[in-house]
Amino acid sequence: MSEINQPAEENTVDPFSMEQAYKTYQNNIRRAEELIYEITKGARGDVSEHDLLLMAVEAIARMTDNTAFRTVVVRALEERREASAAP
Repeated sequence: MSEINQPAEENTVDPFSMEQAYKTYQNNIRRAEELIYEITKGARGDVSEHDLLLMAVEAIARMTDNTAFRTVVVRALEERREASAAP
């Protein structure tokens, strides 16, 4: 094969590498800590319970690395709101 068809090693990111896993893990920890701070501050302030719930769900999703959790909960809350608004 020619070099043109080969990806450059330095530009290739292996999503299954330990380095990438650690980066993802560290980013999730950092974001979860930020969310915990925002939840605490928001609970003492004027953040709605709905928004606090969404922040908590995102924090749980980050801590468990469950990428579908937030989407499932948001969708369920929307369906609940639509059902309660229907006559």
